[in-house]
Amino acid sequence: MAINYVLMQRVNPKDVTAKRKFYAVTKSTGEETTRQLAIEISKRNGISVADVFASIESLIDLVPERLNEGKIVRLGEFGSFSMSINSEGVEKEEDFTAANIKGNSLNFRPGKQVQKVLDTVDYVKAAK
Repeated sequence: MAINYVLMQRVNPKDVTAKRKFYAVTKSTGEETTRQLAIEISKRNGISVADVFASIESLIDLVPERLNEGKIVRLGEFGSFSMSINSEGVEKEEDFTAANIKGNSLNFRPGKQVQKVLDTVDYVKAAK
């Protein structure tokens, strides 16, 4: 399989007066729903679609809960999820309050199995 891309001309956000350049942007080949994944997992493992779907839905519920508790969620060879926060800096530690925190981000670090796939991706320019 290959990742499709298209070229987009973009301005440099660090220098808006600079000449625009072309950058590769991924082009999706479609979507895969939770149900479609559950059906495929069911075929591969002999578990009912309902049981697989329920398990996936439980995982979808549990991951955000655990992240909200400040935990790193490790899903084996798939990878891990963790939270990071963005804040304004202050000169003195005692001047910092939670009001200085401006947002958060979800981080995903691929596991060995996912990284192996990412390391071998081919790229194909998509038709316009």
